[in-house]
Amino acid sequence: MTSHPTCKGGKNQRQLCPACLSWDPRPEEGSGPGFGYCVKKDMMTRIRCECGVFEEATQMKVEARNRKIYGQINEEGEEEE
Repeated sequence: MTSHPTCKGGKNQRQLCPACLSWDPRPEEGSGPGFGYCVKKDMMTRIRCECGVFEEATQMKVEARNRKIYGQINEEGEEEE
């Protein structure tokens, strides 16, 4: 896999996209390994080591985002309005 130009240092730099709340690694036609979709930038991109919109995908943030997208699920597994 070819590194993104922001990953100049190689081994000592952290690849941000896989840990980002906005990263969607879904395969798109014509994209190869190391590519994915950035929801915030609304574009396909290679995995980056520097990004101005990076937001760590903590468990709490992922759950909050999913509630926003899918709604709240009660204990019986039914959606609440």
